[in-house]
Amino acid sequence: MGFAPATARSRALSNGLVEVEVADDGTLDVTGEDGTVLYGVGRLVDGGDRGDSYNYAPPAADSLVSEPVHIAVDVLESGPLRSRLRVTRVYEWPAALSADRDVRADQAVRTPVEMLVEVRAGEPYVRVSTSFLNRCADHRLRFHVPLPEPVTGSASAGQFAVTERGLTAEGGWGEYPLPTYPASTFVSAGPATVLLDHCGEYEVVDDGSALALTLLRAIGSISVNIHPLRDEPAASEIPVPGAQELGMRIEHRFAVVPCAAGWQGADAVALAEEFRNDVLVARGTGPAGGPLPEDATGFRVDGRGVHVSGIRRVDDDAHGTGTGTEAGTEMRLVAMSDTGSTVRVTGPFTEATTVDLLGRPISPEQVRDGLELALGPWEIRTVVFR
Repeated sequence: MGFAPATARSRALSNGLVEVEVADDGTLDVTGEDGTVLYGVGRLVDGGDRGDSYNYAPPAADSLVSEPVHIAVDVLESGPLRSRLRVTRVYEWPAALSADRDVRADQAVRTPVEMLVEVRAGEPYVRVSTSFLNRCADHRLRFHVPLPEPVTGSASAGQFAVTERGLTAEGGWGEYPLPTYPASTFVSAGPATVLLDHCGEYEVVDDGSALALTLLRAIGSISVNIHPLRDEPAASEIPVPGAQELGMRIEHRFAVVPCAAGWQGADAVALAEEFRNDVLVARGTGPAGGPLPEDATGFRVDGRGVHVSGIRRVDDDAHGTGTGTEAGTEMRLVAMSDTGSTVRVTGPFTEATTVDLLGRPISPEQVRDGLELALGPWEIRTVVFR
């Protein structure tokens, strides 16, 4: 299957599946394969944070900084397999909170933030990397993805499940409810899905009009005795200077998928795995000019909404038989859907044995031309192929 080449212009990228244009304020206008457009992607919002390692807390009179004082756009690569732009935005962030911690200090620190924007041939999303040297304390920085219209909730992938949430959180026991939530491999709100390379924090803000991902919380204590959003301390007020991340380079990597059908329509489960796992390249050790090994057929898994959480070679000892002979390849499949999924596995095998989580066989069967399985909602199935 051929793909259109990735191309770059002075302020735009395209690969036939997704298009990106850099707006005058340095944010991105991203158009998806179905015509969905997300405007203003990558708006950075920096605010004060007088909280601790448990909870964010705003100063009494916060000062938000979202507009850069300088913007530069450079073309780094122009296809055909990959095209990249670098957007550099310079911000003036307050150096810290004031002594009483109710406002941000007047002293500002000029901070360049580099945003690497990339499209690759055949990928229906835009890759985004951010990087900056943090020289400010007591602040929270967020990456905003504005939405075409307000949403009433979000969905985020965690451990073997996708959790749907509303715009509010539960509170109680003297603690103000903060609707910031974790996401492991992706988070979605309406037509915007963001693929993640590590677990992060997000919140749907502005009355459902934007998705905000936390890039940095720079704080100074494990707990603070006086917390605006909590009646009692969470722990002892022990300073943790390293939590301010001063002098540290803060880097993040994610991808943005515009799709009107949401995370399921975008097949975010599969895209998240593709994004996280780049092609593995290994240098050969054989002599130069020697014959190449025979082509080999590996495993292939087809199934919408199916996550392959693990694949490994196992022997009989792993399943308690004690023979020590090779048993096959163990694969763990997860249906990331509340309606179930159908999955088809093909490869070099003629027998498939469903096993329990300890590897003990449940139901072996002989197969030809692959194995097709019907997985129930959120079902985890482990199969050994021989």
